Amino acid sequence: MKVWSLKNLEDIRHEYIDFDGEWYQAFGRPEKSGCWIIYGKSGQGKSSFALQLARKLDEMGMRVLYLTLEMGGSTDFLESVRDVGMRSDINRIIFSDDTTFEDLDGYLGKQRSADVIIIDSVQYFTDQCGVKADEIISLRKKYPRKVFIFISHVDGKEVEGQAAYRVKRDSFKRIYVQGFKATFVGRGKGGPRGFFIIWAKGYQEYHLKNIEINGTEEEHQETD
Repeated sequence: MKVWSLKNLEDIRHEYIDFDGEWYQAFGRPEKSGCWIIYGKSGQGKSSFALQLARKLDEMGMRVLYLTLEMGGSTDFLESVRDVGMRSDINRIIFSDDTTFEDLDGYLGKQRSADVIIIDSVQYFTDQCGVKADEIISLRKKYPRKVFIFISHVDGKEVEGQAAYRVKRDSFKRIYVQGFKATFVGRGKGGPRGFFIIWAKGYQEYHLKNIEINGTEEEHQETD
């Protein structure tokens, strides 16, 4: 067992993602390490948000690997990439639609490998690629200067499946997506406003309709 004194804690030097503008308002200055999880129902803006986040991190000079395990290089995915303004002459994000735990571990051990790994989705990663929750957590610990961002389906309002739930428990940054609004619900401190609008028109239409039906705007309550 490794123990720290208070002086040890004070001497730890953390690196931060220096967000600005809307990104800072939503998420503050998160550490450049650990696991994040983005979760919500289908059709609410999860993939668009993840792509916008990938573009922002790339523009800030971070190397990004996007594992598009579910959609691959389909026309729909390419259109989503274009919709968020990614272009090959500007952005340097790299993509893959297939991996194993060993492949990803081997890649991350190389010099100048990605700083940020976005995986869509955690269910596909575990069920189809055969990666266990324990292995995901071990990668996070093995590469403490990298950020792992997982997209997750939900069952009701909770992440779907035991593996996803364990990844969520390991994630300090949890972002719930509903009605094209990404809300910080994780441990620690987010930004001053605490949410990010993914698509303004879709957000307005969704929430006006929800208020008309329910008389109030529905909010997500974290269950863990």
